Amino acid sequence: MSHLENTNSTLNVSTLRELARKELTNVLDSVRGRKCLVLDSKISGPLGLVAEFSLLKDHGVEKMHHLQQGPLETELRSVIYICRPSLTYMRYIAEQIRIHQSELSNPTNVNPQKYEYNLFFVPRRAKICERVLEEEGITLGEYHLDLIPFEDDLLSLELENTYKELYLDGDYTAIYYAAQALMRLQSLFGLFPRVIGKGDCAKHLADMLLRMRKEVAIDDPISMHSMSQNIESLIIIDRSVDLITPLCTQLTYEGLVDEVFGIRHSFVEVDSTIVGPPPQRAASASATSVSTSTTSVQPPPQSAIKKKKFHLNSGDKLFAQLRDMNFAVVGGVLNRVAKRLNEDYEARHQAKTVAQIREFVNKMGGLQSEHQSLRTHTGIAEEITAHTVTPEFNKALEVQQNLVAGIDIITQNDYIEEMIDRQLPLVQVLRLLCLQSLVNGGLRQKSFEFFKKEILQTYGFEHLQSLLNLERLNLFIKQVSTRNSYPSIRKALRLIVDEVDEQNPQDIAYVYSGYAPLSVRLVQCIIKGPNVVVNNPLTAIGTSFTNAGSSLGLLRNNGWKGYEEILRLLPGKTFDEVQRLEDGAVRAKRLLPGQQPRVTIIFFLGGCTYTEVAAIRHLAQHEEGHREFIIATTQLINGNSLLNSLLQKVDHDGHSNIVI
Repeated sequence: MSHLENTNSTLNVSTLRELARKELTNVLDSVRGRKCLVLDSKISGPLGLVAEFSLLKDHGVEKMHHLQQGPLETELRSVIYICRPSLTYMRYIAEQIRIHQSELSNPTNVNPQKYEYNLFFVPRRAKICERVLEEEGITLGEYHLDLIPFEDDLLSLELENTYKELYLDGDYTAIYYAAQALMRLQSLFGLFPRVIGKGDCAKHLADMLLRMRKEVAIDDPISMHSMSQNIESLIIIDRSVDLITPLCTQLTYEGLVDEVFGIRHSFVEVDSTIVGPPPQRAASASATSVSTSTTSVQPPPQSAIKKKKFHLNSGDKLFAQLRDMNFAVVGGVLNRVAKRLNEDYEARHQAKTVAQIREFVNKMGGLQSEHQSLRTHTGIAEEITAHTVTPEFNKALEVQQNLVAGIDIITQNDYIEEMIDRQLPLVQVLRLLCLQSLVNGGLRQKSFEFFKKEILQTYGFEHLQSLLNLERLNLFIKQVSTRNSYPSIRKALRLIVDEVDEQNPQDIAYVYSGYAPLSVRLVQCIIKGPNVVVNNPLTAIGTSFTNAGSSLGLLRNNGWKGYEEILRLLPGKTFDEVQRLEDGAVRAKRLLPGQQPRVTIIFFLGGCTYTEVAAIRHLAQHEEGHREFIIATTQLINGNSLLNSLLQKVDHDGHSNIVI
């Protein structure tokens, strides 16, 4: 059973998973007989979240391959390709078909195999890809795998490099995919009464969504004729509005797992010694306490270590408890859980009667499962701790926190220069330089030219295109004026909170130990309403934002009203659209006693970090059950993955593929 099926969420997002599974089986059943399934490597991870191999096997799949260059060797007659619409993949497929055709026409081949080819694009087909294959005799179709539910409050399109495609390449395909995915949500749960957002690409998405709704209403008036009874609004946040947040180091448990190990499609790859089976122990005799067995993982020799994937989701109760906590308090929680488990194991000595022994034996399965989870997360926490205690990590974190707080911005250059001299990874250097540029309105001309020269001389001139990419995106620029909007934004939205209680947080700033994500502050602006006095932010936002719930049961959502001055300081367009039915305007409803909570969907276009997810969950906890948040995004990112998508790829020979 999926972990999504045991939730009390107002919106049943597991419906999306079931629809994806059903459509996948229809795709497989459209081809008769035994099948060879060839998957784009970027699809296999997301596909694994909606369908296990046993389901594929039940529908005729006997062999699976990753789509790559070179011949496809299979004895199965029916071949099904499922991949993203990429020209590179189309060339691979065309090459494989031609190789099979040449084998068929080879007179020396005694028993030639004739193949049947089917290609399903995910999530939509592209005309340019169809043209590459139009003479190859392949049947084309679509598999609409779009928003994948990771949790009951987290959905992702699992697209890659969307920020780069939107702002560097000018490719708006991701906006079309996002609009189609949001249309599917409207078809399932009703129309969004209100669409609010910030950012140029976010405005494109909102316009496309409204246009699609009108087009569907013409073709099928009934399908889009009902307003959602649960969803209050859709908030679209463009990543370009807040690039500061992803460049900061995430400090929640799940955020640091992503920073240190990298989370892909909700899986993390760690040493098998961490997630391997627990040591064998008999219920009747176990003198070793749980805390002793879980606080130390002795690794085998480095050459013998193998990697293993571990699924991170709320089905693991301990992970559900730890994931959104600041990492500073994780150790104490693990210690308390270890002591409780040890006490539960020791309770076997109190079992005297047959009934008591049977009761303990029935609990053993759950205890062993908890023990394994504790062992795994203790091992992961130890690996993270080994990373966070290093001088490099702590100094970089100090520089980041000084930059976002506006403390001695220029003096932080000394450590960045030291990083270059020590040839630390380029992405770590650029992460601090881009952060400084964003919070300071660019680097002073002398500093800009100095760092540009130092990077090229130290890391190689092949990285010139990478620096030009960052300049085009205004991530790494010269100061053209002394005017800088960030200090005003920081003060007005109270992005810096001096005193943060990480043990019992009262403000979203706990996720970065003092810095409140700008993107989530904007969400607070919308849900809190205009009663926050903008020109006195320290008394308004600092107190009111931590108590966003409404004891009267009336949900306030006045859009951007009252925040016009702040929004002008941020890049991109601001919009607030009300969707209407034929019978007039849509008005917010009063929340009645016993009524289900209202739902706000927050869509991050261009990527979202795990700390932003944690911060929004923190907001939900303070809504006193009146409001739920569903977070949707094009992909989950961190500072490294965001910058790596923008950097020029250089091969081992020093050659690079120029990005235009």
